[in-house]
Amino acid sequence: MESWEVSLADQNIYLQSAYTKSFPKNYRILKGEQCRGLVLILDGALRTFIVSPNGKEINLFVLKNSEFCILSATCILKNIHFDVCLEFIQTSNVLILPSKIFDELSLKYPIAKQFQTELIGERLSRVVSSLSSLAFESLEDRVLNFLRSVLRREDSKDFKTLYITHEEIANALGSAREAVSRVLKELEKQGKLKTRRGIIELF
Repeated sequence: MESWEVSLADQNIYLQSAYTKSFPKNYRILKGEQCRGLVLILDGALRTFIVSPNGKEINLFVLKNSEFCILSATCILKNIHFDVCLEFIQTSNVLILPSKIFDELSLKYPIAKQFQTELIGERLSRVVSSLSSLAFESLEDRVLNFLRSVLRREDSKDFKTLYITHEEIANALGSAREAVSRVLKELEKQGKLKTRRGIIELF
């Protein structure tokens, strides 16, 4: 807040309103739930996704340490509505500034409003990138890129092994489990990975 040139008195007000909260792994905030405010991820990670009418999940993007979650604060966006869900993919601790307080902050300090606008733009850019991948990349490329992205964010000493099912991959990519299984078999033939029950090892 110091970089936003917020007065010391206002800093105290906002800091007294902010609070920390812990979320267990796999905890979900579904669309339609009451918004919580502007969220800063102190440690952990969450994914944002949409659910198709037939129940398939499509990942939009993942947020990690030191990133802000603006989509969980949609009620501060008066003319934009996001129909997304959030899931904590790691046990996470977050700092939450209630939406009413952040709204007051952005009205009083233009730089805070600019921060919100730029953050929304960056998140929408990630959404467009994800949907472009869905529309234009082959399922084989999407599966491989997804597995590599999961491997990068996993907090594990084993940098090659993933404990993930075909169903989980299919849900994340908005595809059918059977199609994902066929792609994994083909990638295994190509020597790019090895599959076992609930385990995938990348090469």
